[in-house]
Amino acid sequence: MPSRIILASVLLTLACTGALSQEPDSSFIGIHQAESEYYSRIAGTLEPPSTSSPERPVMLKSRTAGEPAFKVYGWHPYWASDTAYLHYDYSVLTHIAYFSYEVDTETGFYTTLRGWESTPVISFAHQRGVKVMLTVTNFGTDRNIALLSDTVKQWNLINTLVSQLRLRNGDGINFDFESVPASMKANMVSFCRRAVRGIKAELPQAEISLATPAVNWSDAWDLNALADICDYLIMMGYNYYWSGSSTAGPVAPLGGENYNIDRSVREDYLNAGVPPSKLLLGMPWYGYDWPVSSSFRKAGTTGTGSSRTYIATIPMVALHGKSFDNNTGVPWMSYQSDSRWRQMWFEDSLSLLLKTDFAKKMSLAGVAIWALSYEAGRPELWNGIKAVIAGTVSSDEIPLRPGPEGNRIISITPGPARDIARVTFSIVRPVRMTLVIYDTSGRQVALITERIASPGTFEETIETGSLTPGIYLCVLTTPEGRHAVKFAVAGNN
Repeated sequence: MPSRIILASVLLTLACTGALSQEPDSSFIGIHQAESEYYSRIAGTLEPPSTSSPERPVMLKSRTAGEPAFKVYGWHPYWASDTAYLHYDYSVLTHIAYFSYEVDTETGFYTTLRGWESTPVISFAHQRGVKVMLTVTNFGTDRNIALLSDTVKQWNLINTLVSQLRLRNGDGINFDFESVPASMKANMVSFCRRAVRGIKAELPQAEISLATPAVNWSDAWDLNALADICDYLIMMGYNYYWSGSSTAGPVAPLGGENYNIDRSVREDYLNAGVPPSKLLLGMPWYGYDWPVSSSFRKAGTTGTGSSRTYIATIPMVALHGKSFDNNTGVPWMSYQSDSRWRQMWFEDSLSLLLKTDFAKKMSLAGVAIWALSYEAGRPELWNGIKAVIAGTVSSDEIPLRPGPEGNRIISITPGPARDIARVTFSIVRPVRMTLVIYDTSGRQVALITERIASPGTFEETIETGSLTPGIYLCVLTTPEGRHAVKFAVAGNN
């Protein structure tokens, strides 16, 4: 597996000014900027894509079911492996944002397109009914002042974006401007109004979105006005704790902290006038791992944290185990390396399922993922999102304190089943497991699966068409015990 898929220890060297962990830090930068800068420094060592498609990509093939009511938006970073896009779950994704067009603030044009001009992702996604956006990045206070203060540069940018969308059959633009100062608040609104007008005058169907911070620390964002102008906003619901935090803690707490996702959505966005139908919740497929002073929860940090992608956390969980933090809805682990304590707060299929369910219950437009490829083809994160969207699982049904007893069947749908049924179940640590169907006399009628399962939420299909109508028992067995759920099979008439 290419090493650049797995950010096993991406060192983000950000100075800590001594601010408390959930207070604004003058040295703080977001994960999008931090990882982009890291990979920009090593871009020359990355292998060029083995597949190039400079020809005009195919037009979008619409989904047979029409426009999805719940968007699942994912950023595809330029440092992903050249085959990563082949393994995304296109039955779940609705939008891919190619990351990124980097603005040249001297002119408004670009310094690099990071492969947009030749990527095969666009055609591949379009063939599967998934829209592809071009993310435009501009990071840093000085860079944003330079662009947002000059309308000539802005029109150079807008006209170039129209050309790039036409060249590659792109479906829209995602603007990701970070560290915008409060002095540019009105200018940001004016720029977005100008960009939407200019792009849609040429491409009326183009979607324009804006990546926005989880906490409007300096009141630099007129979120109500921006939501009115853009098709939707994407709240980057992560980095509540970051590499320079003074204590270890959850990157994306759903609750339980002074600042958390629930508060951000309600207070920073909905109370500011942003309609839920125009807001997506950004979710992290990464966490942070800090050197700390002790094994205690949220111990003080003794150095800079390193980011860990979802796939990089899997072997660490297998080796050290994990705990699920009820207060924040996020897993964490404490472990020793070279006799020194470290603490990692990260995401798993359960925590991401809870975030997706929160977005759905709040009637948000959908969720967004930073970043695609960080799952490295594993299905459990996709399965949790699918289960929430399909309504086969809700956070009301999930125990928020999964211990050994947390290995359980979540749901079996539909009820009653005719030809097939789908069983959704959760595993909280690596175990050997079996999923077996019994009839009411206790006779085994089907072995659905028997394997070693990693932590996550999974879905299996039960072929019920050959079963006699009646009541059956689905039993999940692990070394910690058994969990059984009844389900009904109906006749085909």
